[in-house]
Amino acid sequence: MQFVLDCVTTLLIAVLCFLMLFQKYEIKREKLIFRTATLTGLIGIKISSILLQVAPLNLFMSWLMCFSVIFLMYQCNWRTALIYSIVYDMIVLVTDAFGVLFVSAFYGNTITETLGATDLVWHHHIWNWIMQIFLSRITALVIRKKDNTNVKWYEFIFYIFLFLFQIVFFASVSSAIQNYMSGKFLIFLMLGFMILDVCVMVILNRISAARESEQRLRLMQQQGELQHQMYQELQKKYAETCKVAHDINRHVTSLKALIETNDCSDKAQKYLSDLTVESNRLYPAIRNQNPMLEIILNTTMAKCKSNNIEFSMSIEDFEMPFISDMDMTTIFSNLFDNAIEACREIVKSRRKIRMIMRAQMGLIVIKITNPCADFNISDIKFGRSTKKNHSGIGLSNVRKAVEKYEGIMNVKKENNMFCVSITFVNKI
Repeated sequence: MQFVLDCVTTLLIAVLCFLMLFQKYEIKREKLIFRTATLTGLIGIKISSILLQVAPLNLFMSWLMCFSVIFLMYQCNWRTALIYSIVYDMIVLVTDAFGVLFVSAFYGNTITETLGATDLVWHHHIWNWIMQIFLSRITALVIRKKDNTNVKWYEFIFYIFLFLFQIVFFASVSSAIQNYMSGKFLIFLMLGFMILDVCVMVILNRISAARESEQRLRLMQQQGELQHQMYQELQKKYAETCKVAHDINRHVTSLKALIETNDCSDKAQKYLSDLTVESNRLYPAIRNQNPMLEIILNTTMAKCKSNNIEFSMSIEDFEMPFISDMDMTTIFSNLFDNAIEACREIVKSRRKIRMIMRAQMGLIVIKITNPCADFNISDIKFGRSTKKNHSGIGLSNVRKAVEKYEGIMNVKKENNMFCVSITFVNKI
């Protein structure tokens, strides 16, 4: 009977662990049958380990099963799966202990007597199931409110050590008093640990929220700086326009006088040619249906010319109205500024930036490549800058802006060429 009830508990753990994150993450659809089969095999191994009656092994197998449920079934990274599997393993430990302690306190037995009484097996298992369902639903409601968890590695390690300390301390006290005391004292001890854990989780969530607010502030500050740069470029272009407009009447009068002089047709033609060149400077070299992107591309071309950088493009002209001007600036200005800075660090003969933008099969594909000095690509993946005295928020902000529109951003390095590719679903 004990083995059957333990099997039911194992299946309940797997189901409740899955349901805990059901409304938070998307399910992995690819190779779903293979993932389900793998998970079924792990559950079978966990059930088999029950027969060994080794408490540390059972606890480890419960965690491994919870980790596998989350990592195999949901679209989340291994760190997220690790955090939530530890949280649920704590729930399993707490509910299992509470089930025995409640029955011991209710019947006035010692913990050893409760564990050895076959007629009370049903009782503490039922209490275990009730508490597990209750705590898993409460946990699901709490974590569902928070879309992102921004926890540093040292905070995560601290939480793990706190969890392990509680397990060791509780096990030591329990083994010392289980032969002559009921579970009343341990119930209060467990409640104290739960309150401590809740307080630690609240503090970590507050720290995480503050860290996310700081990141949003830095993003807004950078967006403001980029927009200010665009404003300065527009102001510069406006000043040039005013200068040409101011002189246009004088140029027209001079040209008219030359035309009226029959023997100065060559000079008139030369003057007209120079005036045409001067007026053409007012027109943007690159035209695009997205006004902000047009400004960024023309500004980038001007910067590349001043830094002896070859700037080539293969761009299909189409609208992207679903991307705001602010995010358009964040994405393209950051990428082009990074590319220009990278080119400045290498010899002039290798300085080249290439941009490709295509709309095909319902997708918008953007690719920007440039040569670069040697660096570790893992720095990019972990949000660290490859440039000295830089905070590394540029690409991080680009990624946030891309993901805001459900886009995908990939960064890679091949043969000293840095490549950023972005894919959006075309929502036009």
